[in-house]
Amino acid sequence: MSRTSRERPPGVLAAVITVALSGGVAAILALSGGSSPSWAPAAAALGSVAPAAGSSVPGSGTQALPTVTEGPPPVVDGVQRTNVGSAHSPQIQQQLSAAPATIPPPADAGALGVDVADYQHPHGAAIDWPQVAAAGYKFAFIKATEGDYYANPYYASDLAQAKAAGLYAAGYHFAVPNVSGGASQADYAVQNTDYTSDGHTLPMVLDIEYNPYGAECYGLSPAQMVSWISAFTAEVQRLTGQGPIIYTTADWWHTCTGDSTVFGSDPLWVAAYRLGGPPMPAGWANWTFWQYTSRGSVPGITGNVDISYFLSAAMQLLNPGNQQDAPGTTIQLQVSSLNAASGQSPEFSASNLPPGLSINGGGLISGTISSAASGTYGVSVAATDPSGGAGSVSFAWAVTSSPPSPSSSPSPSLAQFLSASPSPSPSLSSSPSSSPSPSSSPSSSPSPSPSSSPSLECP
Repeated sequence: MSRTSRERPPGVLAAVITVALSGGVAAILALSGGSSPSWAPAAAALGSVAPAAGSSVPGSGTQALPTVTEGPPPVVDGVQRTNVGSAHSPQIQQQLSAAPATIPPPADAGALGVDVADYQHPHGAAIDWPQVAAAGYKFAFIKATEGDYYANPYYASDLAQAKAAGLYAAGYHFAVPNVSGGASQADYAVQNTDYTSDGHTLPMVLDIEYNPYGAECYGLSPAQMVSWISAFTAEVQRLTGQGPIIYTTADWWHTCTGDSTVFGSDPLWVAAYRLGGPPMPAGWANWTFWQYTSRGSVPGITGNVDISYFLSAAMQLLNPGNQQDAPGTTIQLQVSSLNAASGQSPEFSASNLPPGLSINGGGLISGTISSAASGTYGVSVAATDPSGGAGSVSFAWAVTSSPPSPSSSPSPSLAQFLSASPSPSPSLSSSPSSSPSPSSSPSSSPSPSPSSSPSLECP
């Protein structure tokens, strides 16, 4: 599957020039499986462009828009990749569009979240992330990359603004297994997602699902598909210290992996519309995130958007990142979980903290590092919830008299990777999170945490 490198255009807005001339909006919609990408509306007025760099959308309350380089959808192996601007495949979008205007949440549903892509930025429109947070949404998944040829030009600003608004956020990689190997695409995804273990970033997501460009299983046998996924997850674990969340459907998993049970220990984000809960792919006893509609109406986001539940019984902690401090340093470090955003109160404990430090029941590590402490401590933090959920996260804490690094230290494997990388990507974190307690991360900001749950309006 080795292939020569190719130009990877960062945007897809000017795809209208290539596609619209041969069929207009109808052709674009047909190519995208009915889920029109953000550049589709521009077909009605060729030459319309996104707002200039540094401009903002009036009334949006968001930061200035990034520079978006226009260009047609990339052509890879002779196939025009017209789905790059969409959140997921047309098949999944169509399945999820069956969701009614209201759906009774399952008894174990926790916080609500959204996932977005270039599609949610029509004509360069910004997402008003403070408004999304104020409506009660607690987490966001943002499409970052596809295959080894596309990086979402809005990803960086969406990630930063979502976290600044108090949401827990992460990027996801849309896998295209027939263009390159799993490890290669993991490298590409990590290089383009700029993860940092800041206690507010969810683990990377592997979006493995229906092929928008051809055969459902990308021409791979179940054994080959399992091998590809294994290579991707192992590489993400090596580079970031955290295994990825896996996004898929029970149907695709059955057809294309032969009901593999190899990945049951990885967090599952399952897509399906079914009252009472989704059908489960083989290997998982339960879901961690459930995407149940593609037709949500969310304040601050233009057009329809996918909405997911977090499972209240799941307990996955967010990694605060490797730490480095000098003896005698006073510490205030919050370890959190998305369960807290759901109104739950996990009970935390920790082992192998540097001498002088302790953790309280809310996950706050505090104290003053002993003046006699030195060396590297492998810290493990665990949490349990009254509902029976349990989880843990591990990170290294170096105590040295040398000045601490300005940010959390990446794991050795990631540091080695970054030394050969043109653009730095700090180490990734663990899993879901949220807590009203103070965080040591400079990039995180307190969530508005409205008391009422967000309402879902579906057209």
